[in-house]
Amino acid sequence: MANHRMFQYTSLGRPLEPSLPAGKAVLYLLPAAAVLGMIMGWLRQGDFTAVLYTAALFPLVIYGTWALARELDPDYTPVAFLSMALGLMAALLIESPGILVVYVTLGLVRMVNRSSGLAAKRSDSIAMMILAIVVIYSTQSPLFGAVAALAFFLDGSLRLPERSQWVYGLICLGGMVVYMVDHDIGFPIMHWPRTLFEWISLMFILIFALDTLLFKKFRSRSDVGGSRLDPARVRGGMTVGFLAALQGLNRPEEVVILVSAIAGLCIGMAFRKGFKAPAG
Repeated sequence: MANHRMFQYTSLGRPLEPSLPAGKAVLYLLPAAAVLGMIMGWLRQGDFTAVLYTAALFPLVIYGTWALARELDPDYTPVAFLSMALGLMAALLIESPGILVVYVTLGLVRMVNRSSGLAAKRSDSIAMMILAIVVIYSTQSPLFGAVAALAFFLDGSLRLPERSQWVYGLICLGGMVVYMVDHDIGFPIMHWPRTLFEWISLMFILIFALDTLLFKKFRSRSDVGGSRLDPARVRGGMTVGFLAALQGLNRPEEVVILVSAIAGLCIGMAFRKGFKAPAG
């Protein structure tokens, strides 16, 4: 994987490895998800456009959920399949779950934790900055600008920092301020949870936030070089992940996939710790 052609163009991509069980399973599940999406598109609206849309949506959902969960908990990648299952359930229940925010968050997390083993290229940083601003406007979520800015600031501050990332972070903050002024948005921006989904989501986010604080050691190694991931960077990526979900709780359809990834990790964490320390 160290010499994979993808790394010539981006440091944020991580290719699937068919030789590994997890990669092989995902490759088998993607076409199955596309078929399920076609069926759901036909049942929901019954027209060709809807069939094509959901056929493309479902693979994007399950891969995005799995990949994000794998980044947020790099030591226990099998648990990511539980997140994938929850993401699929969300896609079955919600016609248009937020996809762009999932992949932008995935890129930001990878930029911080450097799971590929490489620092973000300048083209990666520019692309993530632009996409973060697109997310602000397309999802009407100005606080995502602060989340993206935090990711850039962390990458520019933690071990082997890229100082230029501070510039991109400041631009993201500027985009947030411009949106808030243009749309006359004041404080407080967020409100207390009002629905059962928001309360359950908040519970999972807070559990994951606590888990982020308690994590001390990581065994996972980077794709390039095989060096052990820096704990501070991994915790930074986890922080970006749960804040991205938290900032969008007022618009649950936009962060339902993010919450699915986090919920799967929390449920898997409970089972994992239960097996490690059985009662009695």
